Amino acid sequence: MNQASTSPTGSSSPAAPARGHVVVGYDGSPGAEHAVDLAADEAAHRHTTLEVLHVLEWVEVAAADDRFGQQLRENARAIVDRGAARARARHHDLPVIAAVEHANAIDALEAASDRAALLVVGSRGMGGFIGLLMGSVSLPVAAATRCPLLVVHPDHDTAADRSPKPIVVGVSGDDCAPALEAAFALAHARRLPLRALHAWLYPAMTTAGIGYAPAVWLMDDWRAAARTTLSAVLEPLREKYPDVSVTEDVVLDSPSHALVAASAGAEMVVLAAHRNTGRFGPNLGRVTHTALHHAKAPILLVPIHA
Repeated sequence: MNQASTSPTGSSSPAAPARGHVVVGYDGSPGAEHAVDLAADEAAHRHTTLEVLHVLEWVEVAAADDRFGQQLRENARAIVDRGAARARARHHDLPVIAAVEHANAIDALEAASDRAALLVVGSRGMGGFIGLLMGSVSLPVAAATRCPLLVVHPDHDTAADRSPKPIVVGVSGDDCAPALEAAFALAHARRLPLRALHAWLYPAMTTAGIGYAPAVWLMDDWRAAARTTLSAVLEPLREKYPDVSVTEDVVLDSPSHALVAASAGAEMVVLAAHRNTGRFGPNLGRVTHTALHHAKAPILLVPIHA
């Protein structure tokens, strides 16, 4: 893989930035511009470097020493420089690196997840980098990144002066601990309230509908048990982050529907990325898939490592 990177001063630099920074994929599309906005915010909050990454997939053509290859390289540099300028305009003191890689987009993003503390992408690109939300690039990247991934839609509100909203985190059980830790840390750093959401349905209701719901007293027992489980999972993090205002919310609904509904009033939705290995490699579960498609707020996927 060929790589060309630019330092904050604009000079050529072969060295990658130190591990633990924020990387944003940028192709000049509206979704990518929104991704740059939130990536710059995240880097500023973390007091770290932002790497704006553009991938040029026509590797052999772009490397050719002819007019067309030169034009491709110049276009790529102009695109990534525009993204870097947008980030610097949002946070004037933010150290920003603009990088162009000649590589397969999926490979480049997965590799970036090894050197980054956070990877940020727009949900839809122009076809040369991010692609469709759950298409040939986005789905494999969301299913395989090894660091937290923030997915931003073109219609998500990323204005710097937007009204603050709570962080929403989906909780299924204690296996969501890394996502809970990330959600509490976000709420603490931004001084935002946190809504911990646990959704459940009585098993028969998932196939037979509400008419097959159990007796009210049995439903109450299930709800009480769910509240007890949620409280127990949250207790260690409540103690760690005593300044975070937490709302514990147990709802009778499908997790997918509950998360999408909650996202309308959220600053960000945090989910544990439980990945399955299928016939064609790693894939995301149905709840995560639905949230990525339909959420009204950016989605932060926190990988759960076996």
